[in-house]
Amino acid sequence: MRRSWKGWVAAAAVLGTCPAALAATQVEPRLRVSLEERYDDDFRLAADGQTGGQLMTKLTPRLGLDVRDETLKLESFYAADFLMRHGSGSLTLDHRGGLSVRKLLSRRLRVEASGNIFRVTDPASLPRDSVARSREPVLYGQSRVYVSGRATRRVDVGAGYSFEGVQVLAPGQVAGFVHTPFVEAWLRTTRRLSLGVEYRYQGFLYGDSFQQAHGVFGGLRYRLSRQTTFTARAGPVAFSGQEGTSGVIPRVKLELLHEARHFDLGFIAGHDLVGASGFTNALWADYAGMVVNKHFNDRVSVYGMGSFFRNGRAPGHGVFTWGEDPTVAQGYALGVGLEFKVSRYVSMQAAVDRIAQVGMDEETTAGLNLTRNVAAIRLHMTAW
Repeated sequence: MRRSWKGWVAAAAVLGTCPAALAATQVEPRLRVSLEERYDDDFRLAADGQTGGQLMTKLTPRLGLDVRDETLKLESFYAADFLMRHGSGSLTLDHRGGLSVRKLLSRRLRVEASGNIFRVTDPASLPRDSVARSREPVLYGQSRVYVSGRATRRVDVGAGYSFEGVQVLAPGQVAGFVHTPFVEAWLRTTRRLSLGVEYRYQGFLYGDSFQQAHGVFGGLRYRLSRQTTFTARAGPVAFSGQEGTSGVIPRVKLELLHEARHFDLGFIAGHDLVGASGFTNALWADYAGMVVNKHFNDRVSVYGMGSFFRNGRAPGHGVFTWGEDPTVAQGYALGVGLEFKVSRYVSMQAAVDRIAQVGMDEETTAGLNLTRNVAAIRLHMTAW
C-alpha cells in the first residue's frame, strides 16, 4: 500500500523507538501562510530614512512540526517574513524560528526546554521591549531549560538556565549576552497558597565588559480561583561591575494570570536587572505589560495589549528621574485587534498599534523620533 509523505515524516521522527512507542507517537506537520496589508509610518522602514508613512504588503509562510505522545510535547516552527514597501519599492526578508519541548521523565520529574531566534530588520517585532533601538537589522535569541521535580508531597524543587543574546548587524557593534542559572523551591502550605525561595546568578557580557549579579528572592503564589493565579517575587540583587561599579538593588516581579474559556488576561510588572540591549551591558529596568483576550464565540474574538518600560545603566543611574533624561530609555506600546475565523483553516484579523520610545544618549537613536503607528489587515490560511 502506498504511504503518504506525512507517514514517512512520522516514521523518520520516531526511528529507533519500540513498536509500542511508534504506535502512540503523533507527528503533525504544520503549514500556515499569512498575507498582510498595512500602513506604517516608521521612518526606519523607509529606504531613505525619511519620515512619512506608506503602504506595505507582508507575506509570511510558516512551517512547523509537532510531535506528541503520553509523555512528550514538542512544537517547532520556522517563518519567513517578506515585506514589500509600495512607496519606496524596497523588499526585506526576516527570519524567525522556535522550538519548545516538554518531557515527563517520571511521575515526579519533568524537563522543559525552549528556544527562539530572530533575524529582523524591525526591532519592534522582537518579543522584548527596548531591544536594539536602531534602524539596523538585529540578530536576537533566547533559550531556557528547566528541570522540576516533586521532592516530597508538599515540596517542589527546580533548577534552570536561561540565555539571551543580541547583535546589532552594523559595523562597530559587538554582541551582548546574559547567562542566568537559577534554583528554586516551593512549599504548598494550603490548597491555594505556596511559598517559595530562589537563588539567581546573572552574568552580563558585552564585548570586553563583564558584569555580574547575585540575587536571593522570596516568592508567593496564590490561586484566587480555578482560573486565576497571582505570583509575586521580591528580594535584593547584589550587582558588581567593572571599575568599582557596584550596588544593591531591589527586584520585584508581580504576575496575574487568568485563563478561562471566553476570557484570558495576563498582567506583569516589576523592577529588575536586564541585559542584551544591543548597545551597552547590564541595565536596570522598570516594566509593565497586559494582554486581554475576549472570545465572544468560536468565530469572533478581540484582544488588547499594552506595555511600558524604562531602563538605564546599572545599578541605578537615573532610576528616580522622570521626564527627559538622556541616560534613561523609556517607551510604550498599545494595540487592539479583532479576529474572525471564517473556517477551521481560514481566519482574518484587523489590528491597530502605536509604539513610542526614546533612546539613551550613547545609542544611535538619540534625539530621533521613534513614534510609529501601524494599521493592518491580515489573512491567515492554514493548509494543515
